[in-house]
Amino acid sequence: MQKTVKITLLLLLVAVATPKGIFATGPLDPVRLGTWVVNAGIGPGTHYFGNGIGFGPALKGSFEAGLFDLGPGVITLGGEATFSFFNYHYGQDWHESWINFIFGARGAYHYGWDVEGLDTYGGVPLGIGFSANFGDDQSGSLGSMPVFPYVGVFLGASYFFTKTIGINGEVGFNSTYANIGVVFKLK
Repeated sequence: MQKTVKITLLLLLVAVATPKGIFATGPLDPVRLGTWVVNAGIGPGTHYFGNGIGFGPALKGSFEAGLFDLGPGVITLGGEATFSFFNYHYGQDWHESWINFIFGARGAYHYGWDVEGLDTYGGVPLGIGFSANFGDDQSGSLGSMPVFPYVGVFLGASYFFTKTIGINGEVGFNSTYANIGVVFKLK
């Protein structure tokens, strides 16, 4: 995870330090009516089941389409999927692991700041999650496999270096506490 964060920060530094002529400027209000955006990121996953301890890296991907104009912004609808893994060692060679798969729909309001390349938004995901538990007390067998409703809230921002590529970050309580990654504008 640290390597991915370092690479992302290095790319951000290179993009900011590069002369403006190499990169086209980002679009004004990148997410508008009819726009499709796709993003992928990494960050700490959210504990849904288990003991609530241990670090859990998560991979998250989402897509959104601008469907409705509302004031200076647009409402988007789309979907997201997340995979996270938690592992905790209790000592005396005993450990417990949790794997989560979360799938959901998401809706967000993207505010139009009229700042070149900047997109800020907030929203709510709603879906279903699957969690598998493994532990030493089960002799390598699959433990519980709960299915759970998934609902959350998030705030995010993207900055587009070109008309179609940028960086993205989200915070909140959904499938990750925070994540950073890349965003692509498809339309």
